[in-house]
Amino acid sequence: MVNERLRDVMKRRGKNSTELAAMIGISERNMRRIVAGGTTSDESVAAIATTLEVSADYLLGLSDDPNPHMRIDNMTEDERAVVAAMRAGDDKKAMKIIANR
Repeated sequence: MVNERLRDVMKRRGKNSTELAAMIGISERNMRRIVAGGTTSDESVAAIATTLEVSADYLLGLSDDPNPHMRIDNMTEDERAVVAAMRAGDDKKAMKIIANR
């Protein structure tokens, strides 16, 4: 994990290593090791990313976009309607929704 990114996100979210460790269910010692740049498990990366609401790819340095991938619970009604229309193959309906924004 890219520890500079993790420290930056923790700071922006107002979390320290003790709080984050408690939130994801690992020891403070392991959390301090992760923050310092030590290796970690896939499960810990996923838990940290979910808890801090950033993408795991961002924390790992694989993406420069900190936003998690689009999920239904973070989409607007219009976004959900556009996706539903696109999945149904109704491009005209999707475009109409976009045009009416």
